[in-house]
Amino acid sequence: MAAKKTTRKRMFLIDGYAMLYRAHFAMIRNPLITSYGLPTSALFGFLNQLFRLLKKENPDYVAAIFDRKEKTFRHKKYPDYKATRDPMPEELQEQLPHLWKLIEAMQIPYLSKAGFEADDIIGTLVKHGLEQDLDVFIVSGDKDFMQLINANVFLFAPGTRNKPDKIYDIKGVEDRWGVPPEKIVDLFGLMGDSSDNIPGVAGVGPKSAMKLIHDYGTLEEALENAESVTNKRVRNGLLEGKDNAILSKDLVTIVTDVPLDREIDELVRQDMDIEAMESLLTEYEFHALINQLPGSAEEKISTKNKSDKDYKIITTVKNLKNYFNSVKSNSLLAFDIETDALDPMQNIIVGFSFATKANSGIYVPTLYKDKQKNHFGDDDLSTVIEIIRPIMENNDIPKTGQNAKFDMLVLKR
Repeated sequence: MAAKKTTRKRMFLIDGYAMLYRAHFAMIRNPLITSYGLPTSALFGFLNQLFRLLKKENPDYVAAIFDRKEKTFRHKKYPDYKATRDPMPEELQEQLPHLWKLIEAMQIPYLSKAGFEADDIIGTLVKHGLEQDLDVFIVSGDKDFMQLINANVFLFAPGTRNKPDKIYDIKGVEDRWGVPPEKIVDLFGLMGDSSDNIPGVAGVGPKSAMKLIHDYGTLEEALENAESVTNKRVRNGLLEGKDNAILSKDLVTIVTDVPLDREIDELVRQDMDIEAMESLLTEYEFHALINQLPGSAEEKISTKNKSDKDYKIITTVKNLKNYFNSVKSNSLLAFDIETDALDPMQNIIVGFSFATKANSGIYVPTLYKDKQKNHFGDDDLSTVIEIIRPIMENNDIPKTGQNAKFDMLVLKR
């Protein structure tokens, strides 16, 4: 789902570490490591998501926001806040200095503030954006941001391979949690949040919290009327857990008055530094991403000497098998996999290209616009993969590819 477009300019605020962790875990089973030993899965996934977002949404303003290592004001109120969180994996920490270089080359402002979380900086930027009559999209899957949603603020939850992006508006919050955005802090205060080690009220889960908000309106009113609650477990939880409830609501509330050293005008989207990006992408061996850079040279098939060229589209099992039967041992096989996106763990394969000599090759389409029928059987992709598998696994046939590392990750899924 694309974000709605209106006459108002749009600002996209990226929850930086949420995007980075998502990229890290999406590729954890097939990690990317450079030829010189640098883990790069999170960098690749982060950039892939960012490139896709910028191309699809074309925001007028953009910024990436990150947490800091220092404790925040929430830790002062509750020392056990987020105490159960695992430390950042070492291979992810190793990539951080390179992440800052990439973001700087993309000329995307990135913000953090000692004593505050990324959520609070985002909340403050949301407030400032509304003052500038912007529509604001928070790019994150974190439910806490739902408290900020209103007629001009939306939560842009990135999708997965099988799930599209989801845009939460006011109705989306109500459909998901049964309460409007302004009641989210009351709801989450009652429920607590195990991922942040926020206690909430003992015995109160999502359903009972929703009922309390429906019946009493706020967390404070639910506490005030605890004696009238019929569910014994919930009643006892409210009576015995008043302090925890008040604390929990305070902890889940995003502040919107963080002192920042950036003005909204400084978040206007800038053109990336193409030369710097090409250099960094080459250094990190992200060859698949170089051709995605605006204005970069893309491979073109020359129309010169057409009579000397032999390119075919193959759409039958027989012709595909005949082609691979003609591939001899020790023949160099060039291959390329065409996909609908750059994330090797989530994209969809749309076709395969193969060649054994210059000016000759085949293309095997498995998915394309306005496709009316399958060509290779009940499942084109599965059938084609089964036919090409013996060749791809045959070590006697050397192989090469413009983006072989990426393509092999796609095939390994």
